[in-house]
Amino acid sequence: MISAVLFDFYDTLVDIRTEDWGDDAMRGVAYLLRYRGLHLRRAELRDRAREALQRQIDGSPEPHFEFDLALMWRTVIEASSPDLVASLGPDGLAPFSQSLATIQRSQSRVRFELVGGAIETLEALAEHYRLGVVSDGQGAFVRAELRELGISRYFDVVVAAGDHGYRKPDPRLFRHAIEQMGIAATSSVYVGNDPERDARASDAIGMHPVLVGHRSIPEELAGVPVRPVRDLSQVPDAVASVASRLRTQATHQTVTMHASRLGAAERTPHA
Repeated sequence: MISAVLFDFYDTLVDIRTEDWGDDAMRGVAYLLRYRGLHLRRAELRDRAREALQRQIDGSPEPHFEFDLALMWRTVIEASSPDLVASLGPDGLAPFSQSLATIQRSQSRVRFELVGGAIETLEALAEHYRLGVVSDGQGAFVRAELRELGISRYFDVVVAAGDHGYRKPDPRLFRHAIEQMGIAATSSVYVGNDPERDARASDAIGMHPVLVGHRSIPEELAGVPVRPVRDLSQVPDAVASVASRLRTQATHQTVTMHASRLGAAERTPHA
């Protein structure tokens, strides 16, 4: 039986385009740093941030590494200004670094809006299933942007790659979500837009994938029991179809088991 439906966030529920290293994003960060005495031009700030990010990548053993944007800015501050580190104090550096990450994110967004039909889809599913999110984004951004879009209330669980240091298709992200929900992978549906990172990866641990934005099963997913749908509005019907198929299988298995037991009883010699 299906008891939960989990979603990818970016490009599945929300239509987003960002320019993470653009002048607008760097300008906002540079202005805040200047207020605290660290004067860096946008180009220099960008270079230092990219170097700090590369060190994260080089230092991680994860095959599907996910960076920590706040840690990147903390590294930049520590390497650029011991005076700023001292002025922030031991309890101020982490939240200030997160503020820089938030400014970069907020200023980098070029397009950010819910995909058409998202609210109606979530409303329909929430009547019958528990809902969750498994996203490749930064935890602070995913949760804040769910609230900004007015849909955080639908989700019991939010798992974000940035909180763990690895991203999909790593199966641990999906397992974190289903463990938090206290359900089996086989009783959950995962809805995403990427054939490999969403559909194949969720299927690999026993979830039932629904692939948004596809009229048919992509060639690379041949043999994977994925439900393709053109848009979010078709997701509730796809989930209902999966649930119906599982009920039919369970009924067939029960009938077969009873028939097998009856046959065994008939073959047993009686004294």
